Amino acid sequence: MTKDQGNWTWQVIVLMFIHFDLPCAGETQKKLHRVFRPKIREWKKAGLVDRAVLTYHYHTPPVPSDSLYVCLELPALGEAVASEVQVSQEIMKQIPLHMVEYFDRVCEENCVKYTVRNYWAEIERNKISSEQRGESYYDGAPVKEIVRFASIGTEIAMEVLDLLETGRASWCQDTELSDFIFMRLGHELGSNYRWMDLALHFVCNPLRIPEDLIVLAHTGGIVLGAVKRGLQE
Repeated sequence: MTKDQGNWTWQVIVLMFIHFDLPCAGETQKKLHRVFRPKIREWKKAGLVDRAVLTYHYHTPPVPSDSLYVCLELPALGEAVASEVQVSQEIMKQIPLHMVEYFDRVCEENCVKYTVRNYWAEIERNKISSEQRGESYYDGAPVKEIVRFASIGTEIAMEVLDLLETGRASWCQDTELSDFIFMRLGHELGSNYRWMDLALHFVCNPLRIPEDLIVLAHTGGIVLGAVKRGLQE
């Protein structure tokens, strides 16, 4: 890390984590989420994507900042300096063409104009900005850990949705779903992980359920029913 003209400039070398930002209202986000989930699984199997973060950001009524985040760690792009928020045309040209064409086609069909940024650098910038205001950002987690628990949370959520969609889930009660989620989080992060509640957020966001209901888990099937209904919307 270096300091330049009073501003902190981070020079962290990381694999490129590309953030496709898709501004749109909630109903469109739900549709796009269903579209991108199987595609991300396909890209992972093909070795094109290492980790992913897929999160909703919408309000009722809609606000201008509503957007679906599709963030993909692409090993083919190699390493980049995390301080560079904007993705250069040189980097864009290195993204597999069929992936870019897929985003172009899906967004055109849904009247969405996406932008592309460096996910690592965005988090770094937001963290620095929050700390300069005296605020904690993700409970003080280092950027590396934020990316870690965000991608692990997304992966677990996609597992839950995949099991439900394919009929392979055996859960009948909220407690069973809750036990599965915490078992997976514990396996990936350890039972005493400091930012477990934040990792849980990244599980619950794609499932569109509040974290406190998963923690309580004694809600008579309300949570499990909500996730199942969400798959049909």
